[in-house]
Amino acid sequence: GLRVAYSPSLGGQVRVDREVAAVVRRAVERLAGLGAYVEETDPDLADPVDAFHALWFAGAARVTQHLGREQRERLDPGLREICRAGARLSALDYLAAVDVRMDLGRRMGRFHDTYDLLVTPTLPITAFEAGAEVPRGSGHRRWTGWTPFTYPFNMTQQPAATVPVGTAGGLPVGLQLVAARHRDALVLRAAHALYEAGVTAAGN
Repeated sequence: GLRVAYSPSLGGQVRVDREVAAVVRRAVERLAGLGAYVEETDPDLADPVDAFHALWFAGAARVTQHLGREQRERLDPGLREICRAGARLSALDYLAAVDVRMDLGRRMGRFHDTYDLLVTPTLPITAFEAGAEVPRGSGHRRWTGWTPFTYPFNMTQQPAATVPVGTAGGLPVGLQLVAARHRDALVLRAAHALYEAGVTAAGN
């Protein structure tokens, strides 16, 4: 009886690997088979990556502020880079990012007046080589380039879970369940229902 919004690409904003998309769609069909009312639709949001980076970079700069020069040299090079970028941000930059986060939260609040859950792929791709922040040749600079379905809901502070729903090319594929703020129990209940229904093997 849950009202489920299935957004396969956040309104065409995300390019999803064809095999990944097929596995997730089959799992969504299984979710409908469990009695959910599924509608393919998209939340009203634009990619908030710039605001997310401002909040993340500033936060990283703040939590490492106490470190001495030798300690900083032991940080991961990517972390050192974003800390330097975060330290250059102004209070106005930070507050502008907060405004984006608050607006996104309001938009998602209105979305969940209609839908109990938002369902998306967890990632648009399968796993790539270990030790790399981004896939080789992807053109991405930071990990946010290949996680466009997940970090927006870190910003909005919404509960979300990923459920393994099969494989593509022999590698795991996940389905993401997102609910309104403070509806953690609903996310866990839906994830458990998928698990109990054997959807974790749907793409094999």
